[in-house]
Amino acid sequence: MIFSSRLLMTALAVSLLSVVVPIPANASDLRVAPVIVEPLAGARTSSITLSNGEAHPVKAQIRVQRWTQENGQDVLSPTEDVVASPPLATLKPNEQYLIRVVRVAKLPPQGEESYRVLIDEIPDSAAVQPGSVKLVLRQSIPVFFSDAPQRAPKVDWNVVRDESQLWLTGRNTGDRRIRLSDIDLNASGTPVYMHAGLLGYVLPGAEMRWPITSTTTLPVGAKIDIKAIADTGPLEVALVVKPGT
Repeated sequence: MIFSSRLLMTALAVSLLSVVVPIPANASDLRVAPVIVEPLAGARTSSITLSNGEAHPVKAQIRVQRWTQENGQDVLSPTEDVVASPPLATLKPNEQYLIRVVRVAKLPPQGEESYRVLIDEIPDSAAVQPGSVKLVLRQSIPVFFSDAPQRAPKVDWNVVRDESQLWLTGRNTGDRRIRLSDIDLNASGTPVYMHAGLLGYVLPGAEMRWPITSTTTLPVGAKIDIKAIADTGPLEVALVVKPGT
């Protein structure tokens, strides 16, 4: 599976009032494969392939950050336990480039360790035209190192209501992350909320929460059915809306 993004130069000042109008220009196509890196248990090295699908060179910076979750939010922080080599790459037109992801920490992983490889395209300042803005493309690839092959998530799902918002929450007491996508929430057969594609992850030992935006008002005590696709298979859960804390 290959993830491909197009980068647009936008924004043209068209009047003295500095009105900005988006316009396409000099798109960049930097592809990354795979989109999830998970070496075999005990392995210290894996790799990512960058592909330049354009007719001009592309420069990229590659970094690794530790990935944790706190207070229902993803948190990235600097790390020296895992590195990307090389940290900088210049891809010729239609060229592929191999990036090694290496766990250099001396101690073995304690459970499943989570990281993100951040791949930032470095804008070519010479290619930026007057009156335009060069946006920076960033791709974030999950990386998981583990000391054991057999691991499983164990997630307690809930829907909670605070003063103004419904939330889907998941607390993972297992020893493996879970990936959640294609969410479908219904209350007594009435659609409440849908989210196509990836919603996010719940890492081991962490709790995540996502807002549920809906025109349907669900009070505390209302019954709600959740259907989704996890990386472990289809997910179906029947819940009751709980009060937030």
